[in-house]
Amino acid sequence: MSKKIRLYILIFCAVCFFSVAPVLVAYSMGYRFDFKDMKVVATGGIYVRTFPTAESITVDSKISVKPGVFSNNIFVQSLLPQEHTVYIQKTGYYDYYKTLPVEENQVTKLENVLLLKKNLIYTDIADNTVYFSIAPDSQNIITVTKNVKALSIDFFNLNSPSQKQTVLIPEDAEVKDIKWYDNSSYALIKLQNVKGVFYYFFNASPSTVQTPTATKLQYLDKNSQQISFNPKNPLEILYVENNILYNLKNNKPTAIIKGLITYTSYGGDILWFSEEGLLEESDTLGKLIADFTTENMIIRPDYAYNLFYDSGMILLENNGSLFTFDANAKTFKILSTIEGTYKIILAPDNKNLVLYNDNKIFLYSFLNDTLELLYEGGSITDCQWVNNDYIIFTAGNNIFISEVDYRGNINLITLPSSVELADNSQLQIISPQAFYASQSGILYVLTESTLLASEKITP
Repeated sequence: MSKKIRLYILIFCAVCFFSVAPVLVAYSMGYRFDFKDMKVVATGGIYVRTFPTAESITVDSKISVKPGVFSNNIFVQSLLPQEHTVYIQKTGYYDYYKTLPVEENQVTKLENVLLLKKNLIYTDIADNTVYFSIAPDSQNIITVTKNVKALSIDFFNLNSPSQKQTVLIPEDAEVKDIKWYDNSSYALIKLQNVKGVFYYFFNASPSTVQTPTATKLQYLDKNSQQISFNPKNPLEILYVENNILYNLKNNKPTAIIKGLITYTSYGGDILWFSEEGLLEESDTLGKLIADFTTENMIIRPDYAYNLFYDSGMILLENNGSLFTFDANAKTFKILSTIEGTYKIILAPDNKNLVLYNDNKIFLYSFLNDTLELLYEGGSITDCQWVNNDYIIFTAGNNIFISEVDYRGNINLITLPSSVELADNSQLQIISPQAFYASQSGILYVLTESTLLASEKITP
């Protein structure tokens, strides 16, 4: 081979090298040519983690990855900066499908996907039940059976449903609500009949009574509002009438705070919002401890005000407007305004909260300062957090479990309307009352007069 030919070959190789090398380097650095937009772009990735571990995770119907034996996550990279679909499957569980945007040089995280069983097995734990309420410890429960002109109140441990302790309330009435004290041994039972609203005090504490008792509270009626336990003494009841906070002890009321609109428990004391629009702290005897705010908020007499305190966060709601207390500025700052009155539930990690009424559920994110509609439909009766990323609620004859990740589509699962019992029989779910016990992971469902307990629904 002549020198001239060898030179041509060398020049050709050099041209190929300097032509291909930048492409290879760019490719190795994550750059791709986007034929749709006809330009070179930096790629991104998607990180997915599921509970329990998925069998397969597919991105864009092309890239299918199976998590490792000891891993519940996958990472897919070199994705063009555009929307990508993630499809997650596991035998016996509901599929998960979501469309997410990927940005240049960024990893889109989908790290708290909860996979739910398709066919939960339920156990019948109580029959002829018209109402139930589970204690804060998720161990004790009250079930209510209606007899002739009387209510049978059954109190038992969920681990021993056959060992019931029963109290009869000689009232022809309907149970409207049950509120528990923190130690799960005391409860306030709200009743209503043709004569009006009235309350019973339920005591199942082994330190005060040998068997449970139910005592009628004479001073509480339809005019008594914001009824709760005294945070320092479960044998005393707090309630509001005519903007006065009363303490009810031994069926004798004592006025402790005047000029009060709303209040909440605050570390064993009382945090309250005054008629002057100020946030105050008092002890349970009514002695003022501290002024939280220095500026008066304008009070609307036609608005209903509600005060919340949880894990260091103070919230005020009035007629759809939600405020948070800024300790540094000593004033309330508005978070959101939506029309109507909503119930508020904070996420366990206090990063989000849900606002809901009978036809809408909203999510407010403290991190992003955004308010997003999660669900719209009729007859929403209750809503709870399953964990920091999922909620469970009932609407009509259905029980729903929904993620709160509003990026792209929201995954919403409707639990079956007919469920399988442990004895292999089937039961139709009709106008259910549902409660999710976060400590045990068990869903309790009251359908017509049967109280059911599911398998554990979370890993």
